[in-house]
Amino acid sequence: MLCRHAGPGDSFILIHGLVNWFNREPRIVLKDSLQWDPAIDVLLNRLPNRFIAPTPERGEETVRQVGHLATGLDDNDAFVIFPEGGNFTPKRRLRAIARLRSLGLERMAARAERMRHVLAPQPGGMLAALDAAPDAGVIFVAHTGLDRMLTVADVWRELPMDKRIVMRFWSVPPEDVPTGRQQRIDWLFDWWAQIDAWIAANR
Repeated sequence: MLCRHAGPGDSFILIHGLVNWFNREPRIVLKDSLQWDPAIDVLLNRLPNRFIAPTPERGEETVRQVGHLATGLDDNDAFVIFPEGGNFTPKRRLRAIARLRSLGLERMAARAERMRHVLAPQPGGMLAALDAAPDAGVIFVAHTGLDRMLTVADVWRELPMDKRIVMRFWSVPPEDVPTGRQQRIDWLFDWWAQIDAWIAANR
């Protein structure tokens, strides 16, 4: 499952849906800083998850850990990753575009600029997961309802929380998942553009 990441709690809503609506056992890739929350640390370190430090110098190790987590999935498992690497904010969006340009990836940077509501996806984790689980289908997840809450002050201002959250799932069977590395990267960007358009229409 490749999910858009925006707003507080969206990952918890997704995991709630997987467990309680679809009877799945999730394996989740999360930022290591989330372990500072004692409840998350105690609960999720006892499940098959990976806390990742999203730094360029640890790129190969991160990809290895993601691939390991996606190995051996069975019929009721759900591997969950957030390809954007963090919650959407306008500043992070601009930083992601600038990073692509600094790496000489002008075509991807131009595509990222056309997406207004999502960050440019980082394909490394997805590529590792697909290599580790070649028989798995892919589900893309978009949602709206938490978009305007970008900071702790925003969350405080919105209490009590009575948001209407809309989610959309697209399922791609294994035989329709591209096999080549660049084809998979382009495919991910294509889907992220579709998610961006869906968000624009459903905010």
